[in-house]
Amino acid sequence: MPIMSTADIQISDEEALQNFLLDIDCLDELLPWTKRFNLFDILKISRTEIRHSNMLGWLLNPNENHGLGDALLKSILQDVVRADSSRYDVFETLLMDLYSFSVYREWKNIDLLLISSTERCAIAIENKIGSHEHDNQLARYRKTLESDYPQYRKIYLYLTPDGEEPSDAENWSTLTYENVMEFLSELRNSIEMTPDVALVIDNYLDVLRRDIVEDQKLVEVCNKIYAKHKKALDLIFEHKTDSRTQLIEAVRAALTRLSEEGVIEFFREESTNTFLQFYTAKMNDYLIPLQTPNSSWGNEHVYNYWIGIREDQLCGVFEIGGWNIPDEEMEKMQRIIDLTKPSDKRRESFRYKRIFRTGWHQVEEADSYDDAVYNCVKRIVATLLKKEENLLKQLENKS
Repeated sequence: MPIMSTADIQISDEEALQNFLLDIDCLDELLPWTKRFNLFDILKISRTEIRHSNMLGWLLNPNENHGLGDALLKSILQDVVRADSSRYDVFETLLMDLYSFSVYREWKNIDLLLISSTERCAIAIENKIGSHEHDNQLARYRKTLESDYPQYRKIYLYLTPDGEEPSDAENWSTLTYENVMEFLSELRNSIEMTPDVALVIDNYLDVLRRDIVEDQKLVEVCNKIYAKHKKALDLIFEHKTDSRTQLIEAVRAALTRLSEEGVIEFFREESTNTFLQFYTAKMNDYLIPLQTPNSSWGNEHVYNYWIGIREDQLCGVFEIGGWNIPDEEMEKMQRIIDLTKPSDKRRESFRYKRIFRTGWHQVEEADSYDDAVYNCVKRIVATLLKKEENLLKQLENKS
């Protein structure tokens, strides 16, 4: 007989809260993310795109006082060339004197521009964290550089948290914050730094892990605590009145509206203040729901889309669950992992696996707050559906 979890037993609200308080030490697992001093948090710039560009401008300048020299810039160029050797000349690119480059911020609206008159090369980096490309930005920036530096070699890099495809993919290469974090972490462990520089870089790496790049360990800890004390946590958030509660209600209303419009499938009664999930008809056809409600989330669905919330920003996530999956559906999941996470080492033994997500979208000011949130959610859902369409098309071509 299977062992019943706390979530399986019908308990009262009071008992749920008592159990949570008696097990309050379970929150100690979050201390590595919540208690550590971080300069970026104090300055309230941990999620500000322009501040990340400033930080990267400092780190990528070989002549700055961080002690890294050209190591980070060289690592990034090696990775870019390795990923697309047909676009770049290996010797010409990797044998450049990187100390000859000067770094400019917001040169003609380009986030980061590295220029070397010695190497006659221009490296443009467009940085997107909480927003997406708009108004054909990448093509415009490319044309600007072609006009101002006609005889220079160009390297165009589109930097996003999850490797979002650039609109001008023929000319721009993708670069992810995960790559930047990996390279910077390796350098932090291999290069002796002064204490003040080490503190800044350690703080920055913490911010990247927590706020920009999905920290799988943090996700697992949060999911474990939530699964154990779901009822108590839902009660706490349900009765906590603040701006976040208002935003959650507006998101729930937006998902309901999109469901009524036939864009997605959203079941309001299944939605909680901590988990705003929805589904799509096309993904239901590919990842068929279970006959019994014993998936990773305790329902019939073996995947979900959900809306992430932080302050006045939203993002969208697509996730698959690995519990109690029939062999045929697990084979489909493996094909998804092959396409989206080919180097993933935890391919079969997982409860939750995040496949892709959007960037963070700002809820813009508007006359109606509900309309502003609806428009933001609609943009996120459209992005997710586009990613879904591309994924299903690739899966079909592979079969």
